[in-house]
Amino acid sequence: LLVVKTQVRAGTPEHRLYEQITAEMNPDTKIELITSFEKEFPQSKILARVYLMAVDVYRAKQDRGKINEYGEKALQLDGSNITALMVLARNYAIEAKNLDRAVNLAQRAVDHMETLRKEALPVGYSATQWQDYLRTNSEAAQQILSYVNAVKARAESVKSSKANPPAGEPAKAPNANLSQDQER
Repeated sequence: LLVVKTQVRAGTPEHRLYEQITAEMNPDTKIELITSFEKEFPQSKILARVYLMAVDVYRAKQDRGKINEYGEKALQLDGSNITALMVLARNYAIEAKNLDRAVNLAQRAVDHMETLRKEALPVGYSATQWQDYLRTNSEAAQQILSYVNAVKARAESVKSSKANPPAGEPAKAPNANLSQDQER
């Protein structure tokens, strides 16, 4: 919230709509407000954060397609957004789709956390808070990367086993579905 207040002028229509979205408890109304924000303030410096609020709503609804849509929108605006990187990597892995992208996103999250460790303490954080943030998000990014790699390895193993049946199991002949009378 500290960052949001420094990027949006208090009392402006943009700030008021952001505050309204943040306070809204009804998921459908929240999505309507997010859509309005996107249309009214397409150049907003906080639009990526607004998209992540949509991701939260769609996670609660278990709408993976919309999670991907809004996560990708957030990432387009902020390519190093750790939340978007991890949410998308995890979601793609759960779907077992776009696994190469999932691995890339998860690795970017891990790499970004390492970059943040080398940077100065950001304004608004105590040293303890920042270390906790780094530790928690680094662990989460590593866990997601491990999960994504495991899902990808499993998918590749399944694909490989279908292409190459185990020894001792003959591959089905092209006419395997024909009856004995049809074969003669």
